[in-house]
Amino acid sequence: MSYILEIIAFVVIPYLALAIFVSGMAYRVSQWLRSRELTGLHTVAVVPYTFTPMDVIKDLFKRVFAFYTLPKMEKDRVLIVGTMMFHYGIWFSLLGHLAMVIPMGISLQLHDIIALYMGGGAGLVAFVGLLILTARRAAQHKMRLISYLDDYFAISILLVLIVLGLTQTFYIRPDFMATVSPWLVSILTFSPEVSSMSQISPVTTAHILVSLIFIAYIPFGKMAHIISSIFQPTITKSSFKVETKESFGAGNKAPQVGNGDGNNGQ
Repeated sequence: MSYILEIIAFVVIPYLALAIFVSGMAYRVSQWLRSRELTGLHTVAVVPYTFTPMDVIKDLFKRVFAFYTLPKMEKDRVLIVGTMMFHYGIWFSLLGHLAMVIPMGISLQLHDIIALYMGGGAGLVAFVGLLILTARRAAQHKMRLISYLDDYFAISILLVLIVLGLTQTFYIRPDFMATVSPWLVSILTFSPEVSSMSQISPVTTAHILVSLIFIAYIPFGKMAHIISSIFQPTITKSSFKVETKESFGAGNKAPQVGNGDGNNGQ
């Protein structure tokens, strides 16, 4: 690859992808925070209750790590298994990627062993989980009816990313710490340096470019749920409380619904 192509691939495209991601997510977050009249779970509470900050944190962790809000959790075992395998596999894989940016204080040999067995294992778990979810979407008529281009694009790009990652981990075994790591640190510290990237394989280059495409795509599709989880109405808004009169009955006014801040129904 020529020096000009290296600059485009490893400097221009990364910063363009990051700019799209940051600006896109900033816009979406601003829209979530400004949407005051959307109906959500916070509008249907029929008894007064108060969330403490710790309650909110616990609820968020339950949503993200236990997936307790999945529909029909007790019936759709395929959904639960596929979701758990895919998400936990991806999380462990991403933690492994952080080693290229954050010093771990371990030898390169130990790092290679961890990348091979833990990283490779996590990648395989994520791959199988994604295959299960894809098969479920293809096999169930109701899922095909609610599947759109965004869903298939996200599935396709994730499958490509995982396959490229597994190919590197089990077959190519590149020296990430000597090549990709210095480049990635230079990009994140805004002092881009591409000299080490001339040594990487085409598979690694493809993995990086597809990753950047995925990062730029996140704000425009359902993958934005990576960020949107912390902006759900049940977390960001106080509950609506039903105010009743002790003497409620014939001739009395109907119960008033308020949102706990003194504005009834507003």
